[in-house]
Amino acid sequence: MLPALHPSRIENPAGFRHAPFARLIFPVLFLIGGLFATPMLPAAEKLFDFGDLNVDLSKVQAKPGAAEAAKQSPAQQMPSTPESPAPAVLPRDGQESIGETVRSQAIKVKTVEVPAGKTAQQAIVYPVPENRSVIEVKIAAGSEKKDWLEEAARRFMADPALRQLDGKPIRLVIDKIGSTESASLLIEGKTLHGGRNEYQVWAPASSIFRGLVEDAFTGGKLFETDESIARSPMVFVTWEPVQQAIDQKIQKSMSFDTITELFSRELGGETIDPNGRNFQFGFTRPRDSNSGAVALIAMAYEFFAKDRGRYRIRLEDLQNPDFQAYLAFIKYMSDQTKDSTGKLAEPMMQAGYGGQPLSSVYVYENLGVKLAFIRRVNDPNGARPIIRYPKYNLISDHPYYTLRHGNSREQVEAARRFKDYLLTRDIQLLALQREGFRPVSTEISNQEMSEVLGDFVDAHGLVPDLIKASQILIPAQSGEVIMALIRTYQELGDPVGPNF
Repeated sequence: MLPALHPSRIENPAGFRHAPFARLIFPVLFLIGGLFATPMLPAAEKLFDFGDLNVDLSKVQAKPGAAEAAKQSPAQQMPSTPESPAPAVLPRDGQESIGETVRSQAIKVKTVEVPAGKTAQQAIVYPVPENRSVIEVKIAAGSEKKDWLEEAARRFMADPALRQLDGKPIRLVIDKIGSTESASLLIEGKTLHGGRNEYQVWAPASSIFRGLVEDAFTGGKLFETDESIARSPMVFVTWEPVQQAIDQKIQKSMSFDTITELFSRELGGETIDPNGRNFQFGFTRPRDSNSGAVALIAMAYEFFAKDRGRYRIRLEDLQNPDFQAYLAFIKYMSDQTKDSTGKLAEPMMQAGYGGQPLSSVYVYENLGVKLAFIRRVNDPNGARPIIRYPKYNLISDHPYYTLRHGNSREQVEAARRFKDYLLTRDIQLLALQREGFRPVSTEISNQEMSEVLGDFVDAHGLVPDLIKASQILIPAQSGEVIMALIRTYQELGDPVGPNF
């Protein structure tokens, strides 16, 4: 039996309707599937074990990253297989309408200047003497990985073969901190105290600011290790009745171009949502959340690179008045009142279709799976959330950077050992089963991951094969340009036009 509902309300400063919802703590749902077991390897479990999941989900905020190259298999990812399912290519996928929307709606906005950012320079100090009795490794981790990393750290420190180095105990500390904030602290030199670095590992949700952090240092190698420990692509999650209407009326794969066309049609008097309400779309504030920053990258890439392939956005591109008008249009029409991806998805998880204002959100795949899981438990006969992979996608690559600056050789070695532990099959399965992250270990195949996902694949639109999930993977972009894009977006005012 589910626990009793406790009514609550959300505030939406952008003027969206208030929606009641309940805060529930679901029991652990834990089923053993016995899949692909071998005498040496533990079997994968059939369903996700989300633990004691509080569905405000602020603790599982997920943040995006960038893929290295269009349609190339990421390192450590199992190769794409011909038999694995892929999203359908819809009839109008080749017809981009962003520019047409700007023209037809006569959108204008007061343009803003795009100044280049300045990077501080610090000299790398390595190594520092290890004169303490305990080798401490403190990890600045995105909040989306905190629960997984804490459980992995607990297991690591409980293992007699792993928990000490040169006779000294290893202590692992996970510090939940936003990826953008942690990057800024490293760049500004605010993590160094008395000659020692506060952090030994930087584990953001993505590598989009890697170059900016590296450029802030001189005099040697900053990162001892630089490997992905998990992956999750971005997805649009939309209520099934609305998604079916989009497929029939728009006939395009989900992208920001599709969202733009939806808004444009509704401004012209057309109703998309079958329940008669306006289509309402949400993503997180770009200055606070990496998923919001990734949304801006995707918008810019769609605008400038639809016919160029592997394009790198430039600072001068951001000065384009039509592009700034487009950004202002999306900013005006969408909900960006939430500073974390979990908080964005929370009302949808708790209230369901029609019980809250949002029709669709741009979030991380693992969070979309949790949304579907919670709705199935709470209202198995209600409208399902449907996961669609953007036509232009970025992969949140969850890097693990061991920092040399201000750290001892012992700390660096202990951090490296923990990284190796995170890449073992057992801990990779833990990330998949508890948090919905895609494993990077080649010991876990696409087929096995599909079995772990179970009927979520067919029922909610999941695509286990990462390479087939989207039509175009956006290549890595300049961190300086991304920061300038965020600043530009923040400074834009409301657009003007006959329909505003």
